[in-house]
Amino acid sequence: MASQQLATGALLRYLHGNTEEKAILQVVGIKTIDSKTDDPPTGTKRYRLMLSDGKSTFSSCMLGTQMNHLIDNHSLKENSIIRIQRVMVNTIDKRTGRVMLMIYELEVVESDSKRIGDPVALPLSDIINSGSSSNLSGKVSNYQTKKDDNEEVFLATASNRSAPATTAAPPSTTNVTHQGSTTLDDRNTPKKTTSDSTCATSKGNNAIDKERITNIDKLNPYMNKWTIKARVSSKTQIRTYENPRGPGKLFSCDFVDQSGEIRATAFNVECDKIYPLLEVGKVYYIARASLKPVNRQYNKLNNDFEMTFNYDTCIEACDAGEGDNIPQIQFNFIPISEVANRAANSVCDVIGVVKSTSDIQTIMGKTSQKEFHKRDILLVDENASITATLWAKQAEEFDGSSHPVIAFKGIKVGDYNGRTLSSVNSTLICQDPPETSRTMELRVWFDREGKTMDLPDLSKGSDVANRQAPFKTLAQIIAEGLGRGDKPDYINVKALLTIIKKDSAVYMMCPEKGCGKKVVDENNGMYRCEKCNKNYTNFEWAYMLSAEISDATGSQWINIFCHEAEALLGISAKKFGSYRMNQNESIIDDVVNKAMKHERVFKLRAKVDQFNVEERKVRFTCIHVSDVDWAPNARRLIDEIKQMEPMLL
Repeated sequence: MASQQLATGALLRYLHGNTEEKAILQVVGIKTIDSKTDDPPTGTKRYRLMLSDGKSTFSSCMLGTQMNHLIDNHSLKENSIIRIQRVMVNTIDKRTGRVMLMIYELEVVESDSKRIGDPVALPLSDIINSGSSSNLSGKVSNYQTKKDDNEEVFLATASNRSAPATTAAPPSTTNVTHQGSTTLDDRNTPKKTTSDSTCATSKGNNAIDKERITNIDKLNPYMNKWTIKARVSSKTQIRTYENPRGPGKLFSCDFVDQSGEIRATAFNVECDKIYPLLEVGKVYYIARASLKPVNRQYNKLNNDFEMTFNYDTCIEACDAGEGDNIPQIQFNFIPISEVANRAANSVCDVIGVVKSTSDIQTIMGKTSQKEFHKRDILLVDENASITATLWAKQAEEFDGSSHPVIAFKGIKVGDYNGRTLSSVNSTLICQDPPETSRTMELRVWFDREGKTMDLPDLSKGSDVANRQAPFKTLAQIIAEGLGRGDKPDYINVKALLTIIKKDSAVYMMCPEKGCGKKVVDENNGMYRCEKCNKNYTNFEWAYMLSAEISDATGSQWINIFCHEAEALLGISAKKFGSYRMNQNESIIDDVVNKAMKHERVFKLRAKVDQFNVEERKVRFTCIHVSDVDWAPNARRLIDEIKQMEPMLL
């Protein structure tokens, strides 16, 4: 329900004793507590909830058994919006500060909803120092966790120095360490540490538990005590941002172990302190960071959760050789042919052999008017090929002359005239990676036969041509507003060519492989390409047809390029260009008239283009053309008639 807003801060108000509030919260997790009776089938189930108020989450929330039916009948589930009717704060242990919210009555406002906000776990200091949860006074210095009756609970110990009970002073150290277990003071003042220290001045509750290592793929927000041993596979630069709360900074890094990978992010103070401690390729112990569901808008890693470093996070470098069994990077390769089934702007991991490489090119940004360097490579495996574009430094430093095996981690999928790949800031490029057996498989295949094979090129529309698209009339395309959305629409149209602009059917193209831009005749035997900024002694002819197609409902102008134009006209662009150069108009007329004699199926890509500031127009590009298969066409028409019968009765 879009109109519902969560009661921000309600969880902390409950812990402070304001249990009369009828707060609207969201259930972000449900966990079953095992029965403790001797006969489990007769025992009453208990459920523990993780609740969110949009800003914070709290996982120690016990649902009263009288409300179990809401879960059993699937009315209450993950992401449900609820209104708390009756709640009590239960102080389980005053000495340790363990508290729990007992939910005795609630109302399900919305059963099915989407996750609201980007909440993080309620800080332990706020929980422990809440007025109703304990009689502790003093500065919280250490945290620990333990299992009790199958529930993960928080424990704290307090120092003897007094402080207001409503204020939690930060611990004296950040619990972030690096080589040699050096501790960073939270107030940026140096401290001496003992030789056997890890995350604090002595081994105690704050020390990393190296004997109980948790695999990355087992991490989840319900775990309160864990340690991972992982390698830093990548690390971003520090970036700045600004939001309604003011400016800030952050960096992210990816950790990998034998089981999987996870992304971690540090903000502001933690960003400055942790950034210099982590080096790409090195292995670390990490403990006491916050875990939350992944935000797929920014994180495409193969993990449902992500990590946030906080003031209590502990990081310690492993000794040399201690992490040799941990991979350098975790790949989740898909075959190149599978890229055809991936959505545009998604990311994937791909490996292949570099069959060819273009020279570095300089292009001008449309809005920024800045120069960018790019390089295109043709990537191949046993079944398909695809164009991958490298940018900036990656393009400048890349050398594909030896036809290396290249693995891409997190490369972006594009959909212009088929499928393409493009590197982004977070893309990792590994040459001849030793971590996977695919490297040797591809090397042997390419050297034996791959370099001479003619493989389907996904970047020339072959992948899109193989995918199903609905049949529409030209009138339906206009009525349904196809092509005006954020993503292109693909449509099949059975139509007849009625006009072909033969005078502009071909153009003189730059001979540089991968360029494709029009050259200017210098009238001195040289042809200049403004994109490549070079003069050439020759050029190549290329098709760029502008044609009108018509059916019984209307007509539409479309653009037809390369292979589709050649299939339509029946001759190559080179031959058509020679006819034009020799002014063989009669032959050109015969070619054009022959193409306009019968109906075809045109597969169109419809996408809106912005021509001027206020002018938007849908451009239709033919990505595949074929003769009509009349038997399937008749069956399709019969099915459409049957669907219309109920409306005609």
